[in-house]
Amino acid sequence: MANWYVKRGEQTAGPLTQERLKELAEQGKVQESDLVRKGEDGNFIPAGQIPGLIPDADSTEWEADFQETPAKKSNSTLIIVLALLGGGGVLVIMVLVALLIPTFQGARDAARRPQSKNNLKQIGLALHNYHDIHRVFPPGGIETTDGKPYHSWQTMILPFVEHASLYNQIDFDQPWSAPENQAFFTQEIPYYLNPAIPERVSPNGLSLSHYVGNELFMGPNGNMRLRDITDGTSNTIMAVETGEKFKPWGDPTNIAKPADIMGAGKKSPFTGGNHVLMGDGAVRFVSENIDPSVLKALSTPGGGEFVGEF
Repeated sequence: MANWYVKRGEQTAGPLTQERLKELAEQGKVQESDLVRKGEDGNFIPAGQIPGLIPDADSTEWEADFQETPAKKSNSTLIIVLALLGGGGVLVIMVLVALLIPTFQGARDAARRPQSKNNLKQIGLALHNYHDIHRVFPPGGIETTDGKPYHSWQTMILPFVEHASLYNQIDFDQPWSAPENQAFFTQEIPYYLNPAIPERVSPNGLSLSHYVGNELFMGPNGNMRLRDITDGTSNTIMAVETGEKFKPWGDPTNIAKPADIMGAGKKSPFTGGNHVLMGDGAVRFVSENIDPSVLKALSTPGGGEFVGEF
């Protein structure tokens, strides 16, 4: 049975069965001026020219169910293409990110390494200025005779890292942990903070240090002098940058053996190793793959070990 189509202006309704067309005409939804066509081809003719189709041509309604229903184009192909492009785009982005991460990391390291290196240089200068005045390097930590920790080596060099005023406010007759002293140790010391490390404050609000003293060079109540560095100042580590387990700069226990901080398997702030401060004030970048025996030799000021290139 042929389909019927009805056209009004730019709108075309159909396909319709002959029965449905008559039904719409009886309801007044098809007007005499509407154009009607039988079949898929051929010309439209006025509905009023089809005998018996228009019983009452007074109705002007044009219902939605009589309007043209254009053939729906399937979006499935488009959706599939977009999905493939989207998935492919995500994959491409993921690959690019994976490839670029080392580049970004390297660029970030390159920008921050000089600052950390400068921090260690300033710490080294402060240690030597302290030695010039006191004829001895500061102890790694001051302890009482019963082993109670009082103050750290980084507190002792505050006047030489542009914080003399803070140093003068600290009560050295009381331990650093005394309530009357705690507020002073919440202050950040820029030279003690590595820009590559976001962690800057301890859980109890104390400012951290990202640099650790060499316990074999500055021990508790130590009194190391330049003349005691018989291995040579250029072959002896004074301090090391660390990548984890940060302590407040006022903590007298912020000292450790370099081998406990750096080397294979240790976390470092920069890719490939750590910056270390040598006894002569120079700062060296030491590979994480350094020979453990060489690192041990560099850690002792008077061990008599031979140290070659590192």
